[in-house]
Amino acid sequence: MENAISPRKTKILIVSNRTYGLFDEFFFEIQNLENLLFSYDIALNTQMALRLIEREPCAYGAVLVDHASFEEDELVRFVSQVCELASPLLPKILQLADVQNSNWYECILTSLVDIPTIAFVQFITELIRFKDKALFEHLLNVKTYSAELTKLCVKDGIIDERTAELVSFAAFFHDIGKVLISDEILRKPGKLMPEEFESMKLHTVLGAKLFEKLIRTNKDNRLLTALYQAIKYHHERFDGKGYPEGLQGDQIPIEARIVAVADVFDALTSSRSYRKAYTPFEAFSILASDEGHFDPRILDVFVRNFERFRFCAERKPFGFDS
Repeated sequence: MENAISPRKTKILIVSNRTYGLFDEFFFEIQNLENLLFSYDIALNTQMALRLIEREPCAYGAVLVDHASFEEDELVRFVSQVCELASPLLPKILQLADVQNSNWYECILTSLVDIPTIAFVQFITELIRFKDKALFEHLLNVKTYSAELTKLCVKDGIIDERTAELVSFAAFFHDIGKVLISDEILRKPGKLMPEEFESMKLHTVLGAKLFEKLIRTNKDNRLLTALYQAIKYHHERFDGKGYPEGLQGDQIPIEARIVAVADVFDALTSSRSYRKAYTPFEAFSILASDEGHFDPRILDVFVRNFERFRFCAERKPFGFDS
């Protein structure tokens, strides 16, 4: 069929110290599996394999190990190190034992079917919802504010439409690092002590760290980059007095500069254990007078279109009308 979308290739890593006749039977059988497409790398020892996995932690769907090439203790260490470098789930490690006079046997790679990306997104979303309803609602509100703010920024020529789409998506996950902060701090019924606040601030780097391996493997993926930047840098200030790196001005990624405005507006208009929610007008006054915090261009867009954000804040959690 013309214009059909090509299936994504499964990439496998083959670990064996045999270089001759390795694929005589194995690849012949695999190639006859209908509609199966894959690419592969070969490592002659476990250390070489570990270097490849460390370089691209999320690249391989499976690691096929020639059991006859290595001692059992070495394989046990290898499996443990792979789980540490990549994840306990992927890549799937398969030991190929002696079958029909060969140390390789037919491995049905079609079992490594990709779960649709949206399923993972939905899973993470539900995980946050069940763990912390207040956090979930904050993420949803910030996504809503950010989506509207990005549309307005497009009209003002600050960003393009593709960036607007990415920021809108990334905004929902900006505080995902808070799931890694202790409940004692997250749910404390009062203001945080200085040392507790320092721990809370770590949610930016902890959340970003969740994406570091993916970023290394997919350096050109704009969505992953937008997620990483919104998560790590949304508490930076335009005057350089924010955290975690004290970036200033245009050093701060645009994704984070937009999410920062939405994040603070929702925080101010939401109740806390130690204070009532500010009204949208009170929050507007605080944002507008917080000199040095926000990108002046983005803050100006927010100020000029405040009525849209006020309307949304008064209807939480329903969002904007079209």
